[in-house]
Amino acid sequence: MSHASLSLLAAPIFSLRSDGGASLPEVLSLLGGAEEIEFGALRPHQQHGWHAFLVQLAALAVHRRGDRRLDLSPEQWREALLYLTGEAAESAWTLVVDDLAQPAFMQPPVPEGKLAGFKNRIHRPDTLDVLVTAKNHDEKQERIDHARPEHWVFALITLQTMEGFLGRGNYGIARMNGGFASRPGVGLAPGLDRAARFRRDVHAWLDERPRLLDAGFDYAEQAGHTLLWLLPWTGTKRESLSLSELDPLFIEVCRRVRLVTENGGEISARAANTQGPRVDAKHLTGNTGDLWTPVKQDGKALTVGSRGFDYRLVTALLLSSDYPERGKPALRPRDDDGDSPALVAEVLTRGQGTTDGYHQRLVPVPPAIKRRLTRPAERASLAELAKERVERVAVAQRKVLHPTLCKLLQGGSEKLDFRDQRTDRWLSRLDDAVDGIFFDALWEDAADAVPTDEARRRWDRRLVDLAERQLRDAVDAAPVPLATKRRAEARAELMFYGLARNHLPLAFTRDEEHP
Repeated sequence: MSHASLSLLAAPIFSLRSDGGASLPEVLSLLGGAEEIEFGALRPHQQHGWHAFLVQLAALAVHRRGDRRLDLSPEQWREALLYLTGEAAESAWTLVVDDLAQPAFMQPPVPEGKLAGFKNRIHRPDTLDVLVTAKNHDEKQERIDHARPEHWVFALITLQTMEGFLGRGNYGIARMNGGFASRPGVGLAPGLDRAARFRRDVHAWLDERPRLLDAGFDYAEQAGHTLLWLLPWTGTKRESLSLSELDPLFIEVCRRVRLVTENGGEISARAANTQGPRVDAKHLTGNTGDLWTPVKQDGKALTVGSRGFDYRLVTALLLSSDYPERGKPALRPRDDDGDSPALVAEVLTRGQGTTDGYHQRLVPVPPAIKRRLTRPAERASLAELAKERVERVAVAQRKVLHPTLCKLLQGGSEKLDFRDQRTDRWLSRLDDAVDGIFFDALWEDAADAVPTDEARRRWDRRLVDLAERQLRDAVDAAPVPLATKRRAEARAELMFYGLARNHLPLAFTRDEEHP
């Protein structure tokens, strides 16, 4: 395999599902010209890293050009990318570069001039990637036996722009809240059309750049570093970069790695540990102004747990004052969102030596709701309605369903042990059922301007119905001794309706009482 065939600027490295292969300038030209494309080799957990890379790269390129045009020809994009890399020219866009004094794509120069210290040998791109799959369950290890260059591109981008701390000498990126957190991708979008999302987010980044310069992040207004793989790096602590040396749109690298060819041209990687992170930003707790990373009121970046983007988290992100407007730029409605945008949220959640799942959530936002999101008073009213509904779910779980299930599982006993954790199975299922209807119900009632009492009654009824289904399932499936089963079922049912009437009373009012 010749090095010329490994140039992102010239070779058709990326396999597109409709148009064959494309170089990086051709990919940017297609997206900038609103051509919808799909990448055949892109894995689900790599989606946000790839989208973020393309968006930041395009924003940097057009900003340096001095305009906002995205409908550029492949040759114009090629020239713009070469302008970003300056003297490094094409080597910075080539996967394998023998001259270690030069950068390779997403691979900093090696000042030592040799790879003796790069002791970690990696032969497949999915081993280089961020997934921690020690138990080989959901994602099998080393699946890519015949890796193509594009597999290495996606793995490099995911590693260098999405990875966290993975043991001494393996530091993570600046754009996450701690080494065991994640870099989420949360924002509004015109839909799932990749080109429309690309164009929208490039313009959002360009609009956000001057705000970041004024927001106290201490970014360099002029001549800040943009592509951090251009800079030589020996891995010492004193080489860590501060934000004052960086452009607000910088694309980072967090690991020392170089690709090499061997065995007749087969690509493999060499990696070395470092004494400190490439970007010194631990004190910022992930609050770097990243377009897609919401920041809480306390200044800490969002860390998504193993439940992913459930209705509680999405409600908080979209409506709660816990996430102020200034801290979630990609969630600010824009004209280029269209009349019916969608909230798109994705993240690969991480723990200490674990991967806790790839989570993706799509929440359509109807036109009436988008308008309310742009009007502070109406947005506040919608937020209050959503908050109240979340609280009602907790009431249905803890004060209605949990005691009822305790009664059932404990054989109808008069004296119940409310610490019984066997109920968690059905409480979790109730939560999942609520998750499936929460936003459709909220948008429907808000868009129709349903009176407050009527909206509350509708929601209480939904909760009672969903909770009752879980009780019925528990009756069929719960391991209750046969001698007490009938008594337990009868007493549990009586308790359920009594508690529901007490804690969710509006569910039992007649329609005419709330015209």
